[in-house]
Amino acid sequence: MKRWIKVLLSVLVAAVILITTVIAALGAYVNAIVDYNLDEKLFSSAHKSNTVTYMAYDGAGELTEVCKEASGPALSWVSIDEVSPWLKLGYISAEDRDFYKHRGINVRRTVAAAANSVLHYTSGFGASTITQQVIKNISGDNERTIARKISEVFRAIHLEMSHTKDEIFEVYMNVIPMSGNIFGVREASLSYFGKEPSELSLAEAATMVGITNAPGRYDPFLHPDECREKRDSVLFAMRDCGVITEDEYCAAANAPLVLVSDGYRRANVISWFVESARTEILADLCDRYSLSRVGASLLLSSGTKVVLTVDPAVQAVLEEYFEDLSHFPKEVGAGLEYAMVVCDSGSGDIVGMIGAVGDKCANRLFNYATAPHPPASTLKPLALYAPLLEKGAVSWSTLFDDAPTEVKEEDGEIYMYPKNSPDIYEGRISLYKALISSKNTVAAQMYGMLTPSEIFNSLKETFEFNTLVESKMCADGRELTDLALAPLAMGQLTEGISLVDLTHAYTVFPCDGALRGGRTYYGVIGSDGTVLLDNPSKEKRVFKEQTARVMNMMLSGVAEEGTARSIRLKEKIDTAAKTGTSSWNKDKLLVGYTPYYTAGIWCGFKDGCSGVGSLNPNHIRIWDEVMDRIHERVSRDAESEDLLHFCTHGLQGAFYCKESGCIATDACKDCATVEYGYFASMPENECTIHGRE
Repeated sequence: MKRWIKVLLSVLVAAVILITTVIAALGAYVNAIVDYNLDEKLFSSAHKSNTVTYMAYDGAGELTEVCKEASGPALSWVSIDEVSPWLKLGYISAEDRDFYKHRGINVRRTVAAAANSVLHYTSGFGASTITQQVIKNISGDNERTIARKISEVFRAIHLEMSHTKDEIFEVYMNVIPMSGNIFGVREASLSYFGKEPSELSLAEAATMVGITNAPGRYDPFLHPDECREKRDSVLFAMRDCGVITEDEYCAAANAPLVLVSDGYRRANVISWFVESARTEILADLCDRYSLSRVGASLLLSSGTKVVLTVDPAVQAVLEEYFEDLSHFPKEVGAGLEYAMVVCDSGSGDIVGMIGAVGDKCANRLFNYATAPHPPASTLKPLALYAPLLEKGAVSWSTLFDDAPTEVKEEDGEIYMYPKNSPDIYEGRISLYKALISSKNTVAAQMYGMLTPSEIFNSLKETFEFNTLVESKMCADGRELTDLALAPLAMGQLTEGISLVDLTHAYTVFPCDGALRGGRTYYGVIGSDGTVLLDNPSKEKRVFKEQTARVMNMMLSGVAEEGTARSIRLKEKIDTAAKTGTSSWNKDKLLVGYTPYYTAGIWCGFKDGCSGVGSLNPNHIRIWDEVMDRIHERVSRDAESEDLLHFCTHGLQGAFYCKESGCIATDACKDCATVEYGYFASMPENECTIHGRE
């Protein structure tokens, strides 16, 4: 044998050994880092109509069942024999023509795709088989890296060794994303065409297959033209594979895209609280196990038990009240909406939630409690008052000038900024008076005592208001930012803050300056007893005890003699509150609390454009009536009268002169200029204005 032939054979043998060694090493590496058991668990869970059991602690401290929910794709599962044959033929033709031939990967296309990734001779080249797509969809592992792709290959091969082709295809068509919150062919068929998947025509089946390729781009409601073009390319692939005739192709390609008008909704309705908790749990499962939303839903539906933070008695009060439309103005029928959130004042956890008025007749409805709204003046205590008290820059009796900081004339008109609502200006007033009257003029001056970035960062980092906008460009070229006076001092934020986050933030005051909780669930336990998610309470020190306690007493004044003085709950238990009204009266808010519960209520119109205007939405009355019912048990079972009051330990109470802001003298009392306040440290000077010769 010639020498060069021996050399070539040696090189080939060495190459084979090297490739085999590399593959073996990769296999060992993948086997070491991949949890095949999790893949199997997710795959098996997709078939099961398991329920999630939601539990909570009752008034006696015992765990009790709140509800059961059929969760995940199992709720709308269809077998491979229950779908139109066009659907299966379409997926095979367009997505994986060799599905019934390969063993999990298409070697030829994988090699070609690898070469294309280096040479870039074409765009949009994909090599994923249906089996690989199942792995990606149930796990959510779709990172664009070589390591992920290699892992996917081995996992697909492993799946093919454990299950038949039909089993794999059945899971594929039941978990595949179909745009928005729609997953699986049955839910998509009902949502888009109002029929079962077994009833789909060739054109409709091809439409479904096309949506799969890029659900956002080919959503038939949002992008009908692109959807129709993709449908036709699927039909072309089916004709090319010989599974449909030329006549069938032409008839289907010429068929109009006819969709149902109102889509499909499931009947398994869960409460506003449970639905919100479920959203949080799915996000945490995705993060903890690197899953997709479908994968997280599969894991959650595998016979788990969820322990919620909800107080069943509180939630029952909310649901009973908000489902009775007689409690609300008649404008509710014309689009006026309300939402309410209740937190435990001690733990900071969420114990009740209502996302809209009326009977919750479906899932996935718009939740006004979790949607962002401008917080308006309810932001002031968090952004300005408490931080400046914490710094010692102001105290209860610090005086400000209640007058606009800017006055200018344009076209014969006098403009003043900022303006109070109502349009009343009282000259020199105390910090306490400014808070209970919600003076925008004073808020603007307090804003000047801090830096915009200081306020912005505190709200974003301390209270985790992640919807704050640092900079946002509009289509018309305008730049929007929350690093400005109106957003940070008057709460007119670009995007707003959710009522859930705002209400939770207020628990920092009854919690003596500590921010705790904010959870909707404690943990998730798997069917085998293992803890899938543990959600311990987090605590951070935000303000000193004295700062929080001064704020409690100041905000109590809002309920006693300020903008929320109509609240009657204060007659039974100490009550603090802060009101807010956004620009053009679009939103009305109240966040208030007692030593036991903190609650926020929002009202506004659905379109977000209409303003409450001259309408009296009665949101303060509604808050008061709901909280009164919630506190019936508290006032009855309180072990001590002291537990019904805010703690003032560590504070100093004193009379001060409201004209000087200093400690009052007898002369001040004679002049009737004396008020009582609470201080972390007493003002150093006595009043010198009164009593002079």
